[in-house]
Amino acid sequence: MPHMPTFDPGPVIGIRIYRRDVVVVRRGVMHPGRSPTPPQRGNITMLSKKSRQRLAFVANNTRVVFRTMITLTYPGEYSSDGKVVKQHLNAFLVWCRRRFASPSYLWFLEFQKRGAPHIHLLIDSPLPQETDERAVVYREVSERWYAIVGSRDIRHRNAGTRCERIRKKDGAARYCLKYAYKTRQKCVPEAYRNVGRFWGCSRDVTPAETRIWPMDELTVRSVLSDWEFCPSEDTLVYQTLFGCAKKFRSYSGIRVYADLTNIDIDAMLVPSTSD
Repeated sequence: MPHMPTFDPGPVIGIRIYRRDVVVVRRGVMHPGRSPTPPQRGNITMLSKKSRQRLAFVANNTRVVFRTMITLTYPGEYSSDGKVVKQHLNAFLVWCRRRFASPSYLWFLEFQKRGAPHIHLLIDSPLPQETDERAVVYREVSERWYAIVGSRDIRHRNAGTRCERIRKKDGAARYCLKYAYKTRQKCVPEAYRNVGRFWGCSRDVTPAETRIWPMDELTVRSVLSDWEFCPSEDTLVYQTLFGCAKKFRSYSGIRVYADLTNIDIDAMLVPSTSD
């Protein structure tokens, strides 16, 4: 069965090349994240496909190098109200900004089998090399989270948090990608309400919008011809081409499009009222 949409998505007019991925730009279609009006959020029951793809794109293309992952869990008694959980997270982030000198961060939410939420927080601040100094950080993180959630369980103070050094340069991106595309622990428990966002990040983590290289759809498809995930003729070229940045950078024809002097790309992004 063909996979073409019932609406006209507009012709391909160019591409944006990021660190690892490529975003295909169509006439009349804004870049994701440049929506003129905020979306209306309904009752969230799971991490949506769109949100997963956005997280994967951010993690794959950010210039921030995350060096530490902090895991925050709850004691036996915990709130099933997402608003309370986000208040706890925000309080911990405020403390992190003081303790680690305003680190860049990215967090994401999961649910344990018992229904309790737990949060993974990636920051660009490294853990100390010295064992004694590292132990101080472990203790401070544990005690701060213990106090924020109002836990009275001494076992939770001792084992409610975990700090890990991210040893590989792309380790954080790989972890985020794995998180984004596994469905387990993403469904909201029945008793849990007001889940809100499943992930978030500091502003500097979001990849900055890049220039547009003019390119039509036939050229995009020709560059992707040897790509194992190349869309068929009856399928639209995907908006985000994951892992294809190197392929487009090495494409010799990209130099032909380097001069944008006489091309008003911005005028092509949003259709005029006379269309």
